[in-house]
Amino acid sequence: MASDSAATLDSPELDSDGAVESVECREPADFYGPAARDSVGRFCRRFLDENALTATELLHNNRHQNALSNTPTFVAILGQVERVQNRKGALTPLVNEVARLTRERAKDNPPPELTPERYSQTAGILLGKGGLLGRFLVDAALAQHLIAERTFADKAKALLTLAEATEDADALAPIERLLADILSSEVGTASCAQDAAFPTLIDLIVTLAVADRPMPDTAPPVFRRLAALMARAAMPGLTDALIRAFRRDMARPHFFTIASAGDMHGIDAIQREILALSEVSSRLRRSEPGIDGAYLGGAKTEAALQRRTALLVNEDTIPEITKGRNLVQKLRVLFLLQKMPLSPSAARAVNAYLKGFFDARDFPGRILDCWKERGEKLKGLAEVQAMVAASAFPAEDRDWLCTQVDDIQSSFLRTQRILLPLTHTAKEDPHPDIVLDLVRLAGEGAFCKGKSRMAVARALYRQTHRPRFVRGFLLSAPSSKERLARVEWLRKSLAGVGVPFVDLPSRRVLVVDDEEGPRNFVASVLRDLGVAQIDTAADGQEALDRLLGQQGGDCDLVICDWMMPRRNGLEVLKRVRAVRPDLPFLMVTALATLDAVKQALAHQVSAYIAKPFTPDQLEEKIFLVLAQSGMVE
Repeated sequence: MASDSAATLDSPELDSDGAVESVECREPADFYGPAARDSVGRFCRRFLDENALTATELLHNNRHQNALSNTPTFVAILGQVERVQNRKGALTPLVNEVARLTRERAKDNPPPELTPERYSQTAGILLGKGGLLGRFLVDAALAQHLIAERTFADKAKALLTLAEATEDADALAPIERLLADILSSEVGTASCAQDAAFPTLIDLIVTLAVADRPMPDTAPPVFRRLAALMARAAMPGLTDALIRAFRRDMARPHFFTIASAGDMHGIDAIQREILALSEVSSRLRRSEPGIDGAYLGGAKTEAALQRRTALLVNEDTIPEITKGRNLVQKLRVLFLLQKMPLSPSAARAVNAYLKGFFDARDFPGRILDCWKERGEKLKGLAEVQAMVAASAFPAEDRDWLCTQVDDIQSSFLRTQRILLPLTHTAKEDPHPDIVLDLVRLAGEGAFCKGKSRMAVARALYRQTHRPRFVRGFLLSAPSSKERLARVEWLRKSLAGVGVPFVDLPSRRVLVVDDEEGPRNFVASVLRDLGVAQIDTAADGQEALDRLLGQQGGDCDLVICDWMMPRRNGLEVLKRVRAVRPDLPFLMVTALATLDAVKQALAHQVSAYIAKPFTPDQLEEKIFLVLAQSGMVE
């Protein structure tokens, strides 16, 4: 009647088929299997809970067995099991034999006293007896250790004190079995949780089972100590017991919330109940579905959640659940519902209700009316698209709905002329504050994937690298530390729309040209961009001396003329590629012929620009070269 491992116990009313499972034990040794111990716990539950006992203690201590046999219900328990198994008269002699063996084993091997300091060593000695006897003796010693404790919580504390003193997995296993037995009992769980209210109890159980957040400091001591133990050692049996406790308690007629005085029809309470249930469901959902289902504890956990949601969500209640909310609030609730374990009919009703909003002709206007400020409208639309993308709709429907939301935002950007100051058609560069406002929104994820984000990315890439912006935002920083902080903020924010940021003020550029005028022109454009480290060379040989010298490795970009004395640009490129194959190299040439281009490309030139060119054209080439070669933040 004892167990060797953590059982998988479900209350009879929680079994998927509604039946009480029992195991036919035909030999005394049969009582020591996990399933048999489960049956003992089920049929003797009332006696065990009244005496704060576990099935393991009952089956390993003759004192507890005598107490059970002296109860008026003992004969009725045996009779019930015999009827279930159709074995009239067969169990009484078998149970008596188990009791006799328990007495003999206790006489031949008196349970030793267990102390935290010697528990691991003592357990090792007892287990050394081998097989079933060794495991029996450890369980018997633990049962004797707990005999003076009067509550489940006290027993859990005594077991945890032993567990906290050992790292031995073999010594921890029998303690895990007993702790799992305690939590498999409704009375045991309530005792350990100090009779916490239903919402608190569920949160404690889920936090312990999932380990997705720290156990609160206000949690009962047993739960805090259990969390520490389970963080230190794998306890799959204990986790199983917690999930069974969750399923058992979720079947009780308790609620996460209660209706307030002003909530005459209980609608607000139902809404809050659904939100609470949705959070619990998401915490129990596996990141990757296992072989037994998408939830921790498998199909039985999903069924328990479905039974709870079935009381709240159906075709008739969905309008009431979303009553009194604006459109985006309705969508949030409905997308939460969609991810919950719903019955097929409820899932169809939720999906149809959601699609109804998106299919309505006035959807664009209604969704934009949910927010007042322009920035809030943009962020809200991005949120709606994100909810759609993460929804349970089929992939084809998700793509179509995401495109629909993107179209709404794209139209809003266009009609409100939000990007107009940043486009090529603008008469002058926009003020840096206008650019920064859009950068901030990009960092906050305000733009929908698709046309909207692409339009914003194009505008921001151009404007955040313009000289006026660089001077006004980066070079105006009061210190180098502040400038670096601004660069980091820009980099992270622009990444929200897929725009790389090139931090030119930190780059070192070599300008090579045999004519002073063009050389100075390129240098002036670089200075306008904020490049502080500009080196110049009057011919190819001087450029190679610099690049191949001690300081050459610090160079981040070469802008080199083609036609020069001593060594031309192509010869410089060949030598550079031999030692710095990844160095960005922009070739300047008046010979933009096909043969010239082919020669440069043959030696991996990063890009070329044909004379004459404007400052804007040069700026665009510089950023293109640096971005393509990975010289971005």
